[in-house]
Amino acid sequence: MRKILLKHFYSGLINGLFLLIFFTAPCNLVAQDVTIFRDDFDRDILGSEWQTDNWTVVNGSAYNGYGGPLRTTTGYDQTSYIIETTAVGFTNSYYREFRITFGQANLLNDSAYVLRYSEYGGGRLTLGRSTTNIFYPEPLDEVAIYPDFNATQWYKFKIARYESGLIQVYVDKGLGYETIPLLEAIDLTYPTLGHFGWREDTQTFPESFYVDWIEAASPAIEKPAIKEKPAEDNLITQVSVTSGRSYKVSKLNVGVNPYTDRSYTVTSLPSYLNGASFIQTAMDDKFDASDVLLTSFIKKDAVVYIGYDPRATSRPAWLNEWTKTGDSIGTTDPGSNYLEIYSRLVQFGEIYPYPFLLGGNFASPAQGANLNYIVAAVERPRLLPLQAEDADLNGAVVATNHTGYDGTGFVDYKNPFNDYIEWTVQIDVPGTYNLGFRYAHAGLADRPLQITDNGVNIALVPFSPVWWSWDSWGFLSGPNVFFKSGVHKIRATATGMSGPNMDELNLYYYSSSPLAIAGKKDFQKAEGAGALPGYIYKAYPNPFSQSTKIYYELREKAQVTLSIWSLQGQQLQLLVNGVRDPGNYQVTFDARKLSAGTYFYRLQVGNQIKVGKLLKE
Repeated sequence: MRKILLKHFYSGLINGLFLLIFFTAPCNLVAQDVTIFRDDFDRDILGSEWQTDNWTVVNGSAYNGYGGPLRTTTGYDQTSYIIETTAVGFTNSYYREFRITFGQANLLNDSAYVLRYSEYGGGRLTLGRSTTNIFYPEPLDEVAIYPDFNATQWYKFKIARYESGLIQVYVDKGLGYETIPLLEAIDLTYPTLGHFGWREDTQTFPESFYVDWIEAASPAIEKPAIKEKPAEDNLITQVSVTSGRSYKVSKLNVGVNPYTDRSYTVTSLPSYLNGASFIQTAMDDKFDASDVLLTSFIKKDAVVYIGYDPRATSRPAWLNEWTKTGDSIGTTDPGSNYLEIYSRLVQFGEIYPYPFLLGGNFASPAQGANLNYIVAAVERPRLLPLQAEDADLNGAVVATNHTGYDGTGFVDYKNPFNDYIEWTVQIDVPGTYNLGFRYAHAGLADRPLQITDNGVNIALVPFSPVWWSWDSWGFLSGPNVFFKSGVHKIRATATGMSGPNMDELNLYYYSSSPLAIAGKKDFQKAEGAGALPGYIYKAYPNPFSQSTKIYYELREKAQVTLSIWSLQGQQLQLLVNGVRDPGNYQVTFDARKLSAGTYFYRLQVGNQIKVGKLLKE
């Protein structure tokens, strides 16, 4: 038990000495923060200072295991303040979340600033602003905590908010605060300290959480609304290495240094890596054999590239999953004047807030490499819809005599042979793309089209009947095609049975590897009759107003991922992610929080991908 009286005695003595020195000593003094509120919980009950649910005092700390708020009863009117507090018990349980709330003017609503942490949510620490719901604040800044907080270690938090609107968050994991804030934002929504405190929430069994003390003080020095935290790269963040050497995130261009500890420069690059986010590594780590050397966070789905020493007689095992592109990065290194490029698409469990991990340059069984690798990344190309009516046409004509099409019309094949639609597209990032077609066909027999790329045959794709009406549109997930960077002319030509009514072609980036090209057996329509493992046969209703159901069939046990994407290529919802047994499934897509417009569903079963369109009215 703390000695409260003794603590106050020493505090008074120190303050008295401070005043004595202030008025008598000629030396310069450092201004001190002035305490507004402090509670060390050195008593048996919380008392009237706190408005709370399920909190009590245990062994000199505020204790909670069941969830609920611990907020000051008094609302404070200071416009500049520093909150500090220490807590332990950050456990990873189902929907277990921890929050520090502040700036709350009224306890009857949820308008407040929120510092939120949850291991269940990927170990993200988020500074946010809540207007109506404390559980879903608008993020102002966030960072992935890796590794996650230890459940048995005390952590100290510091939140500084200044009258200018600058908010800075620091975390002490046992080594003191860093000089650069971990989180930072400028916001004037809630101008005063108001009510503040902790909040724990859980949907599972109780686990112990303790707050040792909490304090609010007026800062002795004001700060302007100027951020001190360096601006992050748009794709790669939070780079750290076990060796402790300097690794930096920059932009890859001719003339930059590939390493932080050498003066070599880049002399040549493939076009798709110009301006790419990249990690300058340290050459002195070239013989590192760690299983995990480099930890970073990739903010979005990305294609990541490794530049590796071509003199290696064997590569590290972690590089076996990567595809050798045949391209290279030229440098002025006298040992080898180029690095061979390997690529891999990263998504789902390797995307922020989950860490992206790479092993050492000399991890087993690597041999022969005398240059450390470098890392580059580009954002995964967005889903590219190409309207048929905007393409070059031969024989086929633009029509509008049926409903339900996108854009300004659709294309109607008029003749049995040689009518074609030719889309011209610029491919910046090389890789395997899935060709998806939105079409209508109410006939009785398939209408196959020959698909070519720059005059080279790709596949003969059957377009089967969709529904009984030409006003009903289906989606066919067609061939996967490896495209190099450059201009591609994709042509769909009638081969004797005319063609369907074509609405649009969708290009979906599937893999960085040319080995991902699918065979003819994958060419199936996504809405209509027939079935393959991982095959969507209906999305109904579509169009819809609030929600729709997506139906799919599995003929074998498989890993299934079903997600919803925007036209801009952003994943909006993950509906299914796990192993499923054979059978028929239906999944509800609740779009009430989304605006009206066009969305895409994406079903992946193993290496098979289906993409379809949804229209919210």
